[in-house]
Amino acid sequence: MATAITALLSILGVVVGALLQNHFARQSHQEKHLLESRNAAYIDFLEAVSEVVTAQRMGNKQRELDQLARLTHTKARICIFGEEHVVRRLATFWTAGATLETEQEILAFTRFCMDIRKSLGIKDKEFLHSEVSQLLFAINPARS
Repeated sequence: MATAITALLSILGVVVGALLQNHFARQSHQEKHLLESRNAAYIDFLEAVSEVVTAQRMGNKQRELDQLARLTHTKARICIFGEEHVVRRLATFWTAGATLETEQEILAFTRFCMDIRKSLGIKDKEFLHSEVSQLLFAINPARS
């Protein structure tokens, strides 16, 4: 009788172990896919913003329209895949005008970029807000 119980518990342990492994593997795969989708949306958005600004400065209306369509698509992907704080920063940037022509828009975009860094798990030892603004726009904003 004891042998049968031991065998049954062994089989039960193997089945439970296999089910748990399958569950955690599936969960890990879903998290990895979400992170990949989020990262792609962030990168595509930043590229589209850069392309729109470049097209506007060059006066290339067709390229600007193409990139605005891409920008709208990537904005929607961020709304779907992005973390809540990143989506809120994107909305703030969009509400500010989203043209990168005013100080308010530039600061909102810089904050958006900083929240993307945070969303990706980058732990900055020091506050890099002014450095990011300097790199993106050659300005030094007040910290906020």
